[in-house]
Amino acid sequence: MSWLPGLLLLTLLLTGCGETVLTQWPRQDIFRDYFRLQDIKLGMTRAEVDAIMGPPKTREEGDYRQGHFVFYFYRTHNMDYEGSETVRGGYTPLIFHQDVLVGQGRRDYFRAVDRPWGEKLTEPSWQRSW
Repeated sequence: MSWLPGLLLLTLLLTGCGETVLTQWPRQDIFRDYFRLQDIKLGMTRAEVDAIMGPPKTREEGDYRQGHFVFYFYRTHNMDYEGSETVRGGYTPLIFHQDVLVGQGRRDYFRAVDRPWGEKLTEPSWQRSW
């Protein structure tokens, strides 16, 4: 009778094999957006970015001291971590001013929305003033 618990455990393990494991985040979309982001360059128009990246998951716009900005957010990581350029749980922001890409990432986003406390660097990553 001592083999019965082993047989029961083996049966439970074998019935779980071959099933699809579901994840909580869409890895294919994240990897696709991450690799497409490498083709994005400052100075591109919104239409050029749309052609490469496709429509953003989230789009926002607002008026700040430095002008009117449009923000595109693409999911490129499954979470934010120290040293990443993501905000809001793994989204990389693209910052447009007058339909031209002027910034990308956490530091540029916080600078555009007038939140210098959100960035640790004093110098922006783009050299253009609005």
